Amino acid sequence: MAFELDHEEKDDLSGFKYAWYKNAEYLINIKSYLTLGSGKANQTEIEQDWNVLPGEYNHITIGSSPQRYIQSDGQMRAFYEILEEINKATSVLQLSLDTDKSILEVTNKEEISDKWNEIKRDLHFFELVKESYEAFIHLYDKEFNNIDQNIKLNLLYQIMFYPLPVFRGGSFIDQMPVRNTLSTLFPGEKISYDSQYRISKKENGGYLVKLEAKNKGDHSHFKSVYQDKYQRTLGSSLAYKYFLEGEYIYNEDSVLSEIMFHVKEELNENMFYVCRYHIRLNKQ
Repeated sequence: MAFELDHEEKDDLSGFKYAWYKNAEYLINIKSYLTLGSGKANQTEIEQDWNVLPGEYNHITIGSSPQRYIQSDGQMRAFYEILEEINKATSVLQLSLDTDKSILEVTNKEEISDKWNEIKRDLHFFELVKESYEAFIHLYDKEFNNIDQNIKLNLLYQIMFYPLPVFRGGSFIDQMPVRNTLSTLFPGEKISYDSQYRISKKENGGYLVKLEAKNKGDHSHFKSVYQDKYQRTLGSSLAYKYFLEGEYIYNEDSVLSEIMFHVKEELNENMFYVCRYHIRLNKQ
């Protein structure tokens, strides 16, 4: 979204820049809700701590704690246990950022691959217990073999490293790039979305970024997948929608201090997924 700024607004925003504290801890809270028909299918809330260490030349290291399940579906507990082991492979993630501060690549791929190969040996027990666990582990095996792309498509990392044009030396009115992320309701499928934003200065210091986004195009390629997986259960036809809305707060040092982000993916009125991401600077 392009918008015009008057001279006063430009002066107000002149101090807005991209900065990190040397050693900052962020609290990540993710709450999701999936419904099927008239009943709730699943509701989950997890928390995690991120230790963010900026390096030189647009490099940054994220150390993440194990996820804490505040609310979860008891039937999914075994999968959560496997996921907890899988996540240990990326408990330390070293990133190289692009000029707009979005993720360019993962720089400790070899270390992550070695960790994952060790974890896979431990997970072989689950593969022998149940075929569905085997498929789940093999899916992550593919993801770790293409970790650059999968981290870039991961919505949590996209939210944390959103490419505001001003970060790459652009202006406050430049167009934001079209982004791709992964669908929750169509696993493995990509969603393209367009973003609109506005930046303003807060009265008590710091800056506020408000952002909205929605799917770009009709995603007609989802129709055949929908007919195979959902049509018989849901009955009604596909009426696909995807949108995001977010609020970023930067403090007086232009350091990211809080994010509140909502996403909704909807097949039709009978099935949809809602997720809230709340990221807060905990201590520095």
